[in-house]
Amino acid sequence: MDAAVLLAGHVRSIAKQARAARPGGSPEADLLAVLGRLVHQHADRFPALAEAIASQDGRDQALDFGLERILDGLEALITRRAGQLGEDQP
Repeated sequence: MDAAVLLAGHVRSIAKQARAARPGGSPEADLLAVLGRLVHQHADRFPALAEAIASQDGRDQALDFGLERILDGLEALITRRAGQLGEDQP
């Protein structure tokens, strides 16, 4: 059940960002603009992040990226739990 809540939360978050975006705008581009300004002000503290944000090409991939990371994590959890179950059996 926790996995379903996690996935639903990610999708809901992305949908909320899309609704909040300016008409015809991109939620990721809007967020990137705000984060870009903030990170630029502190680029000396976060040089790798500043470089990564500066090199973005405006692709909207947050939904897919997040889902892939969540599913990768769930796969690792399932694999680890399956291995632990196997260790408990004679």
